[in-house]
Amino acid sequence: MISDKNKKRLYSDDIWIISEGKYSDIDLDGICAETNAKMVKEYRISDLARYLLSPNSIEIKKKLVGCEVYYPQSFFNNIKEKIKRLLPKKLHGLLPDRKTPPEVLISQDKEVRPPLDNKNLELHLNKIDELLRPFDLILKRLKKLDIDRVSDIRGICEDIGGNRTGLTLHGSIDKKIDYLNNCLLKEVGVILEKTFIPDGLFELSGFDFKSFNPKNSYKLIKFLHGNVYKICILDFNNKVEYWLDDIKLVKYMHLLEQSIQSNPGLKKAFNLCIKGDAKPLKLFFKKQLEIDYSKENFPRIYRDVFETYNLDLKARDEVLNSLNHLQFGIAFHYVLPKSNTGEEKLLTNISVMHDFRALESIKDNLPQLYSEIDKRASVSEAGKYYLLDSMRGYRNE
Repeated sequence: MISDKNKKRLYSDDIWIISEGKYSDIDLDGICAETNAKMVKEYRISDLARYLLSPNSIEIKKKLVGCEVYYPQSFFNNIKEKIKRLLPKKLHGLLPDRKTPPEVLISQDKEVRPPLDNKNLELHLNKIDELLRPFDLILKRLKKLDIDRVSDIRGICEDIGGNRTGLTLHGSIDKKIDYLNNCLLKEVGVILEKTFIPDGLFELSGFDFKSFNPKNSYKLIKFLHGNVYKICILDFNNKVEYWLDDIKLVKYMHLLEQSIQSNPGLKKAFNLCIKGDAKPLKLFFKKQLEIDYSKENFPRIYRDVFETYNLDLKARDEVLNSLNHLQFGIAFHYVLPKSNTGEEKLLTNISVMHDFRALESIKDNLPQLYSEIDKRASVSEAGKYYLLDSMRGYRNE
């Protein structure tokens, strides 16, 4: 039985992430033995959540902007490395590294020409670019390399946000140089181990937002196995599609759902990607955001409440102290085309979610304010949060 609140999410045309959980009597015999069925909980997740939680590798597109050229290490360095493997880590400092660093080559011509209305002119300029390629400083340097002295070459890729990723090149040194000659300053495929990168960062550019169907839903099952919670995602045949090792990722999904439902700007940004009017880039979860709200910089939600209840300065100071604790930030980075030039620009939408527990200090002295904010908070298994603030801005603005 799906609750009315979950039905509203599942059958709307808007972006959504995860439903509320409910206890389930699903048969887990084919999933895990010795399961306490009373502790089984079932959630519904969307296409996007299924992508974000997946442990599978993804391919994304980035521009190849340069490379690292590696040279063989000296005989003495190789001997030191072998000795260090035999020593405890605390003694490694006795043999300091004297490694030859790689030669880093980055193209200075990384700007992307915006699309032109005149396709013939655009084709002509592209031909000129190809004619000038041999004069690129990187390609000229690669041409002069003594390949007998090179041990490896690795590519360097970059996205519009300036985030760089290493690219493993295959084949001989000659083939790697040929690849760079052919692909420098072009988009290439980069393989990431999974969508989740440590420290709360998710790669979104591997997800096809235009294929997002809000009516699709998948079962996420959480149950107690021994003294440990197990989490898996099931396919349409109730077979395990993949297991989750990190329960924190599900908490992120709940926080993202709360943020989307409470922040119209964030919901609009995701819906722009679904319509194809924007391109997603990254999603970042940041604990302890530590935005310092001064007396002159109270978020709008509190300015409105202050006007309603006419609070004095002492009461405002009490509120201010509570605001600077237990913040949680969610930043969505995406790319918008500029309508007048066609040039792409990086945009960031930030939701500052505030843990309602931070307001316990004002509960007794300011019960009306506490009650007013309580009405705006939502509860999930991640906790009780409300939207404290939201921000949006372009890079370099």
